[in-house]
Amino acid sequence: MDYKQMCVQQGYVPSTCTMEGQMCWLLVNSQGDPCKGCNANRKICNGRHTPYENKDYNFMCSLDLLGEIESKRIEENKKRREEIIQQRKNGHINGYTRTILEVKWSMSYPDKFIEIIVKDIVNEKAYIAKCRDINHMSSIIVHCCKIYNVEQIHVEENNYGSHIYDYLINTIKNIDIVPLRYTSLKLN
Repeated sequence: MDYKQMCVQQGYVPSTCTMEGQMCWLLVNSQGDPCKGCNANRKICNGRHTPYENKDYNFMCSLDLLGEIESKRIEENKKRREEIIQQRKNGHINGYTRTILEVKWSMSYPDKFIEIIVKDIVNEKAYIAKCRDINHMSSIIVHCCKIYNVEQIHVEENNYGSHIYDYLINTIKNIDIVPLRYTSLKLN
């Protein structure tokens, strides 16, 4: 005898009920309403909601709903991020740069250094290294250009940066080297 089918035919539970048939029949016989003793997610089984005085059930329904909302949000964010990465890859094909190497410098005593930042736009990662002189900087940049497929180098050209730019222009070939002059941001 199929208890579940019998409970569905008699209208105790909907046909989408997820409860095991024998348990459903036992709840019908003990309390008349199998949905009252069930903790299943009502969005899946389409069963009747328990009375409002059962605070545990209402809390569990809220948790189910929050869990569904959170998983949808995570899935949408993942999908959106994959689309953005694909757009960046496509953008590279259309002429946009996907890997940038940036050279900055600081000559304030005692912290003199040249900073090298590789920005992998497609994979949303950045790598950083600091060095003390132009020769060391040049070897790091040449190595980074090979490893990370650098397509463009940005150089802060103010003051000491003009020496770095000149050095890179003469050392590195087949990569776009862009000199940038930093000025104060004007928001008016």
